[in-house]
Amino acid sequence: MSNRFGKLAWDSERPPQPKREMPMALHRERSDGPYHSYRWTRLSRAFRVSHPICAECERAGRIVPSTCVDHIVPWPICEDFFDEKNLQALCDRCNMEKGNRDKKRIARWKRIHQKEDKQ
Repeated sequence: MSNRFGKLAWDSERPPQPKREMPMALHRERSDGPYHSYRWTRLSRAFRVSHPICAECERAGRIVPSTCVDHIVPWPICEDFFDEKNLQALCDRCNMEKGNRDKKRIARWKRIHQKEDKQ
């Protein structure tokens, strides 16, 4: 689009940007439904306020602000999604690392329970 003065600043084409690949360690699929509920949003926000330091970093002797709330026993393995005794506040890095470890644990749990359901 242009006007009588020529091209406008926001009309100029942006040079193509190279696509940035996310390292595999940081790639995760979108989380399940309960994580997007109003109840979880309220609970996780309040939990982070009362637990401002990343639990994993604190155990390692580092002081890093928490940015998210994690299930110690991962969902769907835990019985109560909203059980505060099963929650810990983590920084983004620790949450991503633990989430990737939990994927293996969840896959193993699903395989075992699928075998039980078939029997």
